[in-house]
Order: sequence, then structure tokens, then C-alpha cells
Amino acid sequence: MTPSMMMPRTEPDETLRPRRDHRQDLLAAVRGVHPFSVLDVGCGDGAFLQEITADGSVRGVGLEPEEAAAARARARGLEIHSGRAEALPFANHSFDVVALDYVAHHVENLPRSLREAARVARRAVFILDGWYDEELPSQRVMRDLDDWRKRIDRRLGLVHNPCPRPRDLIDPLLASGPLEIDYACRLELRPRSLTQMETQTRRHLEAVAPAPDLAAELDRILDEGRLHGCTEAGALLLAARFS
Repeated sequence: MTPSMMMPRTEPDETLRPRRDHRQDLLAAVRGVHPFSVLDVGCGDGAFLQEITADGSVRGVGLEPEEAAAARARARGLEIHSGRAEALPFANHSFDVVALDYVAHHVENLPRSLREAARVARRAVFILDGWYDEELPSQRVMRDLDDWRKRIDRRLGLVHNPCPRPRDLIDPLLASGPLEIDYACRLELRPRSLTQMETQTRRHLEAVAPAPDLAAELDRILDEGRLHGCTEAGALLLAARFS
């Protein structure tokens, strides 16, 4: 059995990410609780962590399972630990805030990862991830394209799951104890070029070809896109604060 791996941050699925920089919303939310310490789970190359610690008032720590990404983050002068979200190598209540920045769909066991985040946090857990308004046909097309590409990545042994719905995040967090939870879903309706998306997805398909089931599914999704159009992915920002 091929071992599963975290998805590299430079994978082509970056093109499916929201156009607007929702990380600024996450940054503002984290700063809003005035933390003295922040753990960035799945910190990648450390860009968000560097920004949250820029003024020197916050101790920032990153956790990253991929050594290449961790090395880039350390090159920024950041404190980075190796490990996985499902088993955080920190004691209970080690950080004021734990943040998961577009990481929830990259972990093998999301409920366990969220319980670990709540265990390590003293004051709050913040989660930013992709979101689609499934009531809108053009959003369903984008969601289906995103999920289709992730199916290919999973066949390649990568951990790349569908974007979590609010309930996927809320239930495991509430199981961790009394929390005040609020979230916002930010909708993007900027049209995407279906021609460009088709070129990208057919190139992605080559990684597992021949795959007639995936090819047929892609044709169906593209037909829906020609009918309804395809619009930008939105974002889900969730805050769980300890009572």
C-alpha cells in the first residue's frame, strides 16, 4: 500500500483557491484575541506565521510534516517543529491560539486533528478553508472540479480531501469541551475560464491515465460548466473560543 502524504503547497490546485486573500481575514481574527503565542498547524513555508509575528509581540511556532517546506520556513528565522496535526507534540494549553490555514482538507483524520488543536489551545482555534455555495450551479461546477482533482491526488497517495463543511469542523470541536463557535462563509462569484480549467484538468488526468472513470466524470463536469459557468471558490472562516 502506498503511504499517504500531505499535499505539497505548490500543487496546481492553488488555481482553485479563492481569488481574494482571505488570509487577511484570518490574520485579523487571530490578532483580534490579542494572543501572546500562536501555533500554525501545517505552516508550509511559514508565510502566515511570519506575518502574525512581524511586530515581535507574538511568539509564533509552526508545525509542518514536509521537510522541504519546513526548511523554507526555518530559513525565514521561524521556530518550526516536525509532526502531524493528528498528534501535536505539545502539552495541553501550550498556545493561546491554534490556527489551521487551508490545512483541514489535507489531514488524514480531521476529527482527531481538531481535537488535538482544541487540546493545545488556551483561548481559541481558528480555521480557514475553501467553501462553495452548493445552491448555485456555477459553484457546484467549481466544487466538482476541485473534488475531481483531489480524487486523482488521492490515487497518487496524497492526502487531499474535499473542503470541509461547517458541521465537519463544529462537531469534533464541541466534543472537546465548552466552546463558543462562530463562522462566516465568504462567497466569490468571479467567473473562471472553463477553457483554462479544462486544459489544467486534462493535464492533471495524465498523471493517472488511463483512467476512463475519471475521464468520463470530467466530461460530465465540463458539460455542466458549459451550461452553468464556473465561479471562484469562496472561503470558510471558523473561530472556536473557549468559554
